[in-house]
Amino acid sequence: MLQAQHQYQEISSDFLEENRQIKIQLPRSYESNTQKEYPVILVLDADYLFEPIAGMVDYLSYWEEIPEAIVIGIMQNKQRRDDFEIGDEDHLPIASGEAFFDFLELELMTFVENNYRTTPLRIIAGHGESANFANFFLFRKDPLFQAYINFSPFYSPKMKSRIVSGLERAERRTWYYHGYSENEPPAKLREMKDLAIEAELIENPNLNFFKDDHKNATHITSVSQGIANALESIFSVFKPITPLEYDQNLYHAESAVTYLEDKYFDISTFFNLEIDIRINDIMFASRAIEQKKNWDEYKDLAKLAKKHQPRTLLYSYFLARYHQEMGNPKKALRHYQDAYGYEPVGQLTKDLMLIRAEEIKEVFGY
Repeated sequence: MLQAQHQYQEISSDFLEENRQIKIQLPRSYESNTQKEYPVILVLDADYLFEPIAGMVDYLSYWEEIPEAIVIGIMQNKQRRDDFEIGDEDHLPIASGEAFFDFLELELMTFVENNYRTTPLRIIAGHGESANFANFFLFRKDPLFQAYINFSPFYSPKMKSRIVSGLERAERRTWYYHGYSENEPPAKLREMKDLAIEAELIENPNLNFFKDDHKNATHITSVSQGIANALESIFSVFKPITPLEYDQNLYHAESAVTYLEDKYFDISTFFNLEIDIRINDIMFASRAIEQKKNWDEYKDLAKLAKKHQPRTLLYSYFLARYHQEMGNPKKALRHYQDAYGYEPVGQLTKDLMLIRAEEIKEVFGY
């Protein structure tokens, strides 16, 4: 059985004026599937945070709950204080902190993308002070990272308001996970809760904000409880639609078909995967059309079914439903009969298509 591969590298940095050790976990399929590209997860505080995150990435991707990803960890134990140096006036990275920021952006990520097969999706994760520092990337006009995993961030002055402003201004899809324990230091907890309140009120269609409030955890144990939630929330677009996603998102979408198209566009863009729209997801879109009586949408859903699931009866069935509800029984009858020659989908069997056809014949005397 293929195993995830671990590597250790030393990166020579002009900005840091030293070599910095990094840890790398490559996906199980990396060597066998040489055409495949992978998202990158950059882990700060890798001395203790790399193994838990890398292990969960390997576990969840093994079960196809999330896509496989390359995990990069930066060793900081001896340099942590210097890496996160922030000025007292503007509270932005200065001196060694600025050098570390430039190292991440201009040297480390360039090294990763030049030496490994990566997709455009980049994720950065941190804990406490490192979570705070990771947010500085959010404020760039064209941020290096599209997703942020913040475990119990200890904010520097002005950071909370800057994050809110950055999330409000995000011009491309941004995923933001914000997890913390109820047992943080009181002043820090208040800031974390305030950010959650403000971020949840942001009306930016590009923002996907996730809050994780761990009631029975500490600053340390909330990380172990939050890793899977963080990964699943960021990679939720990759997964088949669930009843929860249907209830919270798909059902309320203006167009169920557009929702599907956007979901698979994101999969194509961020994971560099061209996959057919799953039957499961098509059927959830059909459910929304039925419940909301948006019959006209069945025409577009039929086109998607023909393109992505051509062997199934879905194309003919959706056109039959459209014509049936729009008062065109002859056309509905023809499409129900056409559906008989294709593969069934769940309860949509060939026998059911014949029954629907016979019902139309009886009602309209054909």
